[in-house]
Amino acid sequence: MGDYAKAADHLERLIRDKNPYTARAIPWYLVLTSGMARGYMDLADRYTAGARFNKSRALTFRLRATKYRTMASEFALRFAQQSDRLSEIPLGNVPLAFAFPRGNGAAPALFSRIGSGIEITPEEQAAAETLALERGVLMAVCNAAGAPNDVAKSREILTQGAQGNTRAAFGDAIAQMLDTESALFQRDALNEPDKAAVLRERAERVRVEAARVGLARIGLVVSAAPGQ
Repeated sequence: MGDYAKAADHLERLIRDKNPYTARAIPWYLVLTSGMARGYMDLADRYTAGARFNKSRALTFRLRATKYRTMASEFALRFAQQSDRLSEIPLGNVPLAFAFPRGNGAAPALFSRIGSGIEITPEEQAAAETLALERGVLMAVCNAAGAPNDVAKSREILTQGAQGNTRAAFGDAIAQMLDTESALFQRDALNEPDKAAVLRERAERVRVEAARVGLARIGLVVSAAPGQ
């Protein structure tokens, strides 16, 4: 349905206790929360760039950048807190049990306008946020499928339901996303170095866990979605 925040909440409830859905819910939760963090980070970066171009509205642009970084931090921390759950997935096939998400790999035209310092309407701001989340989740799915930035290949992998990356490669993708999102807490962003260190440390732990069972395979299980 495109309501990623609600989906993340539902998945978080599913993974609190071990149940028949845990093995399917954990990978999707990690991909979803990481993708949402990435989407908000991207939007924050666009507003930061826009502040440099539009000096008269720089404060407004910077405030929006801070807002989106704060929103990104929520999902980045949720992602990091659950990243160790990879160890709870049974050895063998790890399902990515979701339909290929909506969205476009190319940056929306609205992003260029924001980054150029052009003030946009409230309706366009809401649209930019939706597009940012869709693109962020889409890129996270591409990483998880083993085809970074390749939307066509990722779509093919998921829709065919074929086996994809090794477990080690999937874990490495999760670790890379943790490393990338640690930048959110660097000095030139939210300036919370302790949290940046936590994400980097979680990334190393994920790599160690993934390498421990590196010969297991990841299977891609696709659920049908209307209109896709």
